[in-house]
Amino acid sequence: MTSLLSIASTPAPRKAARIGLVALALMAFGAVAARPGLAAIETGARNAFIIDVSTGTVLLDKGADERIPPASMSKLMTTYVIFDYLKKGQASLDDMLPVSEKAWRTGGSKMFVPLGGRVKLEDLLRGVIIQSGNDACIVIAEGLAGSESAFVDQMNQRAQEIG
Repeated sequence: MTSLLSIASTPAPRKAARIGLVALALMAFGAVAARPGLAAIETGARNAFIIDVSTGTVLLDKGADERIPPASMSKLMTTYVIFDYLKKGQASLDDMLPVSEKAWRTGGSKMFVPLGGRVKLEDLLRGVIIQSGNDACIVIAEGLAGSESAFVDQMNQRAQEIG
């Protein structure tokens, strides 16, 4: 796993990608580390899948092959695609993206983007990761891909590529 020290000295796009990967790894590690011995990982979740990325060992498989609604999995894919934009230099954490009325009116979990305002991509990314902000996802999709549907197409294409 990447050390926090190496993240601090990494250029911004790579830094953002590494921070996201470290955050995901820490979430998975937290679920595993809470249970010594790894043999008896328990969760109240209906579905869960945890692997050790260094060995490929499956640590927990609870209904991993069942079809379930995407819920926040779509936000993970959104984040993945954003990090790809950053890695390729197609976006910067300092980019200011416009807030449409559609994004502002989006229901569910929100980060409460300002109608007609502009929000820094870095803040929107936090809004997606921390607040699970549906409005932030729409602002990002429209700002980076031109429309929500174009961004969804990019996510689906990337999902096909990674299997």
